[in-house]
Amino acid sequence: MFEDILIRMEAAIAAMVSLILSGHSLCGTASGGKDSGCTTILLLEAIRRVADEGQPQADHFIMSANTMIENPSLLSHLDLMLAEIQDHADAEGLPVTVHVATPSLAAQFVVSTIGRGTLVRTPENGVRKGKRIRACAADWKVEPQNRLRAKLQHDVVASGDREIITVLGNRFGESAYRGTAMLARAESAVRPVRNADGDLTYSPIADWSVDDVWLMLAMFGDGANSPFAAAISPRSIERMADLYRAGNEGTCGVVLGETGNRSPCGSRFGCAFCCVTGERDKSMESMVKEPEHAHLAGLNRFRNYLQATQWDLGRRELVGRSLSKAGYIRVKPDVLSYQERISLLGYLLTLDALEVERAGQREADLATGRIADTPANRELCDVQFEMITPAQLVAIDFMLSMHHYAPHAFPAVSVWFEVHRLGRRYRIPDVTPYPKVPVPVHGWFKVGEFDAETPTDGLRDYGAEQWNPHRHPDRLSAHAQTTAGERVVYFEERDQLDVDAESACEFLTCTFEHDWYTRAQLHPAIESARFWLNEAILRLPHRMSQRYQIMAKRGQYFARLAERLNVTPAELDRHLILNAISDGAHNALLASPAGDLFSLAA
Repeated sequence: MFEDILIRMEAAIAAMVSLILSGHSLCGTASGGKDSGCTTILLLEAIRRVADEGQPQADHFIMSANTMIENPSLLSHLDLMLAEIQDHADAEGLPVTVHVATPSLAAQFVVSTIGRGTLVRTPENGVRKGKRIRACAADWKVEPQNRLRAKLQHDVVASGDREIITVLGNRFGESAYRGTAMLARAESAVRPVRNADGDLTYSPIADWSVDDVWLMLAMFGDGANSPFAAAISPRSIERMADLYRAGNEGTCGVVLGETGNRSPCGSRFGCAFCCVTGERDKSMESMVKEPEHAHLAGLNRFRNYLQATQWDLGRRELVGRSLSKAGYIRVKPDVLSYQERISLLGYLLTLDALEVERAGQREADLATGRIADTPANRELCDVQFEMITPAQLVAIDFMLSMHHYAPHAFPAVSVWFEVHRLGRRYRIPDVTPYPKVPVPVHGWFKVGEFDAETPTDGLRDYGAEQWNPHRHPDRLSAHAQTTAGERVVYFEERDQLDVDAESACEFLTCTFEHDWYTRAQLHPAIESARFWLNEAILRLPHRMSQRYQIMAKRGQYFARLAERLNVTPAELDRHLILNAISDGAHNALLASPAGDLFSLAA
């Protein structure tokens, strides 16, 4: 029964052994799915055989990606599998390390959407120049993996080895779309090819059928038929098959033979609340019907809420993000409103809190014998997801603290405190999907340099300038300057927006108690944005300080404008619309020559 697949396996292993002996470093890609699982097993075996022969070889890598909003069941499975791979490599003495690429903090869904109000990615807004795109995949998977690969490539070349060959689990038979794309790239199971970025890639199972994949996994899942010790355990293969079954209305994930329905083997798992799939996420809907995945129902409910409300313009706000050279702000509902962001934050924090409670109850049930002591039940005693981490919460709070409608300091942390300490719960409502509507453009509103009608100082902190010599005597300065020379609160920089995760966790769990929560209500929101910077809990991207100063001044400007006019948010929106100028008038201002003292005097 296994003769044919053994021949295919040996051919793939031999090809990779040849690549290793030629001096190349190999980088496998692991997603937790069936195809990458087979490829990873074969890759590790090739490396082991070269090691057993005593031949020198380069360092090799297993690379994965975590969008930070992965399907929790799949992510839990992947984490366990990656740990097994590293343990296997260490036990065998193989030069293999596991790496996980993640998007930058600022690009992560919860920071970008809740913190900055970026609209959710859907099929409707995923079309550019008539071509459907998946910007989320590029931002959260492709770019992070490219950055990680570039770093690994630099290290490999510096050590004197040949360039990395990325080993993929692509198969021509996976789908018509995938097969066409592979043909266009000239992918082959015989030799590596260069992709559009100029990187070498190799697809050892390119010609395999889905039956071949499941047959190989069945061999290692059985244990008795394993031709060699695999880097992935039988339990992980069993869990993988269960995931495919759960994602297909409970249909068995293994279909053998040349006839019969193969769709059960082709489940696709996206992000936990992926809206690019359209009206429904069928795999997730199928999964939550299974008892071992029922805890994901809240995430699917959150996803459906995002999908249903995408065209509710009442959940958006009008203040644009960019300041034009003429000193005007765009007036257009193209970002989520402050209140909607707070609601989304409350929904996810509530789901996190409920998951902690579920895991605790599961552990109690297991300990008292109310449920069977099985591997699956033991795994489910662990908390399966945390959609808002402490570092993400600090980044969200920093962004919301600069918003013009934030009522007080630490707005996001206060919601966290209410949910995790005071027991408040934000229930996700059932919403009838809103129909697609045109997005109105109301023109441009004059703000000058955020001084047209009210003054602003943004991130400058006069109190910190007085206190820092005493609180932080080791610092060279009590304040800092932006790249444009504006004086602001002390801050530190990193390559990207960064939060000290340990300090963030310590602040939340040890510092922000009832007295902080109460006092935060009495301080302007922007004070917490300054706090995160001054205490170096949040660090700004290198040479991007002026951008964040402008964000702070923009929020402060409209907060003070609303205060001066004594208007509600809805009334302020009407004020912006009534006092905006048209695109034509704004273009005329941009085209007019800059004035000088002499022309003004005339």
